[in-house]
Amino acid sequence: MPRLRPLPRLMPALFALLLFAACTGGNAEPVAGPSASAGGPDATSSSSGGVIPGDGDPSSSPSSADVFAPEDLVLDVATPEASTLDPMRIQDPASVLVARQLFEGLTRWDPETNKVLPAAAESWKASDGGRKFTFTLRSGMTFHDGSPVTSEDFRFAFDRIAQKKSGSELAYTLELVDGFPETNGLGDSKHLSGLKTPDEQTLVVKLTEPFFDFPAVLTHPGLVPVRKQDVAKIDRFLASPNGNGPFEIAQEWAPGEAVVLKKFDGFIDDVKLDGIRFIPFKDSVASWIPFTDGSLDVAEVPAGQVQAALEVYGDQGYLPFLAGYYYGFNVKSAKLKDKRLRTAINLAIDRDLIATRIYKDTMIAPRGIVPSGMPGFENDVCEQLCAFAPGAAKKLVRQLPKKAREVQLDYTQGPPHRQVALRIKKNLQAVGLKVAVKGYELDKYLNRLTKGDTGMYRLGWIAEYPVPDVFLSALFASSSPDNHSGFGSAAVDKLLEKAHGTKSEKKRLRLYRRAEKEVMQRVPIVPIGSFETHWAAQPNVTGLHFDTMGGFDAAGVSLAKV
Repeated sequence: MPRLRPLPRLMPALFALLLFAACTGGNAEPVAGPSASAGGPDATSSSSGGVIPGDGDPSSSPSSADVFAPEDLVLDVATPEASTLDPMRIQDPASVLVARQLFEGLTRWDPETNKVLPAAAESWKASDGGRKFTFTLRSGMTFHDGSPVTSEDFRFAFDRIAQKKSGSELAYTLELVDGFPETNGLGDSKHLSGLKTPDEQTLVVKLTEPFFDFPAVLTHPGLVPVRKQDVAKIDRFLASPNGNGPFEIAQEWAPGEAVVLKKFDGFIDDVKLDGIRFIPFKDSVASWIPFTDGSLDVAEVPAGQVQAALEVYGDQGYLPFLAGYYYGFNVKSAKLKDKRLRTAINLAIDRDLIATRIYKDTMIAPRGIVPSGMPGFENDVCEQLCAFAPGAAKKLVRQLPKKAREVQLDYTQGPPHRQVALRIKKNLQAVGLKVAVKGYELDKYLNRLTKGDTGMYRLGWIAEYPVPDVFLSALFASSSPDNHSGFGSAAVDKLLEKAHGTKSEKKRLRLYRRAEKEVMQRVPIVPIGSFETHWAAQPNVTGLHFDTMGGFDAAGVSLAKV
């Protein structure tokens, strides 16, 4: 998709892949993603080490008891700690999940049909070859305070995200909008010139180049309407944001506390629940005992309980997550120019061992560059290259000059990445390669990538909206600043450019798949695996549909009394 990224997208992507440290039993860092471990901060710790307001019984919290009547249908969900409720700042899994209930963007992703559907916009029209999108807002949609949702609220919110002074990690989602360099890169403008509001119900977005997947980008839960008047009182907004989604804030929130939401009676669609409580826990291990004893309705499954929980609660919450774990090759490096070496490295790695012993079955085999779960990318294009074939790897290594049989693996410090690097080192040594591994603190690591000082480097990438271009153009387009492999192919660039300007979704996906195959044939990357999320819900929870973005929308959820 985009070409201009003053703030490298690699930063949130690397953080996102740190989230899976929680699955290894190591000490994870707070990050964006469904299985992140954010230190349990609040009220009373349960005996299992989690955080539950009211001594392990969410309903006994005095503040939430004042909000809900005993007969109300309230869904209790275990999450990591939310860091913010400001849509412009959401990165961690709990904040994203809460934002999805508080706000409604122009479009939404339907996990049942795998389609982009209207949300706050009742319709949209693409024109000018995919360079212009006209969105018509739903009539009668209001914010929680009763004020109408207008096109100007979307324009203000998008400008706020794009402005350089905001420093929003979500700015990259708007980089194709006209005026982005002036607003985000130079900071000379406060407004994206590509946004127009001819009337209160119409938002026109003009892009710098064709991109028919733009409505899918707008499913991101941070691209939602915000009133200028509300963020002018930022402290109040952070504690009690005024959204337009199916649920509204029931009590003021502060970091470390549960987020308590109640049904918004003015929402455009029917909402079945009376409320939701998002209750912070240290990790999924801490929340599992309260879940199994019935104190919680929805929780993540700890790595050690995946198979047992599957038998009891079913597999509806077991879904691929659109995040990939890789090692990249700097193909411009003299030591990695030989495709035989890059192929041998791929064939030498025992990916199953990494998935089972280090990631404890939360990692699944790679299907290619684009992770499993991306619509239209069901076929395995890495079956041969990603096969564990040490014999074939040894033959390739023997073909190389002895001085070319050396490689250094760079990775970000901390578990589980050190364990992965050491496991790969053993695999490569076993086929005749001399291997060094070196870990770096994140800032130093990013600096090395930016300067092109790496050879073979750890890479994590996450899709925050379901478009394959997130992986393909970002990592392998010749002009992408996130392409740290030095890979360049006129054929791949042409396929990606053609896909961007193709209106038919079926034909567009076909072009993306062709581009992926072209990249894989040149072997600039080592796909290690992608991930699955593991959620469980009590039997009396119905209408709950998890998605490959790692969460769910609760508007259609129902809860039977037991």
